[in-house]
Amino acid sequence: MRWAVRRSGARRGGFALTEAIVAATLLLMLVQVCWWVAAVQSMVGTRVATGARILDETRLIHHVITAEVGQGRGGVDWTVANGELHLRAFRGTAFRCHTQPARGLAVSVSGYRAPDPSKDSVLVLSRDGAWRPAALVRRSRRGSLDCQKLAGFQAEVWYLDPPRADLLVAAYYERGAYRLSDGAFRYRRGNGGWQPLTGGGIMADSTELVPAGPNGVSTVVTWREPGPLPSSFGWTSRGMR
Repeated sequence: MRWAVRRSGARRGGFALTEAIVAATLLLMLVQVCWWVAAVQSMVGTRVATGARILDETRLIHHVITAEVGQGRGGVDWTVANGELHLRAFRGTAFRCHTQPARGLAVSVSGYRAPDPSKDSVLVLSRDGAWRPAALVRRSRRGSLDCQKLAGFQAEVWYLDPPRADLLVAAYYERGAYRLSDGAFRYRRGNGGWQPLTGGGIMADSTELVPAGPNGVSTVVTWREPGPLPSSFGWTSRGMR
């Protein structure tokens, strides 16, 4: 009887050991599966995030080039050469006010930003229908001027060189240039340095910024990083007619 009890206990001990080994094996497999699922989720998440960034930055490049080209005329306000878009980057508009001060020109102004005499010039439409450039020497705010009541516009007095007393409408702009280089979309104001407007990842040798006829610009942007979206995007932007 005692021998039978001891034998039964030994069996139970053997079964417990086997069950422990099986449970440990299953636990190890479960951990490995969890690690694999986590790795796949991380990879998918990274690709989705990369794709979202590429899409956002491609939209930015498309918006900037299309807007800048669309505000001017090819060969007059902008040119494309050696992969660079050089242009008058228009930043705002001004209309002549009804009353004029003894000095300067009273105008009603609105734009992406305020005029800046340190970097802006002005293109003036005169009474004879011709557009002529002038330097913006100085500006001052004047709330008491009799100007058109237009939403978003503010009254100012401009001092131009030459004066352009017959101004009807004006557009102020800065000289700038865009290009795709060193992995990013870049802008240069005047003769300054090239500043990145996007993150890295653009393949410079697979991109293009070239003329598309006398009044168009063809752009192709190719990204180095893999994502769920196509790696290359292209479009044509047209200037004013």
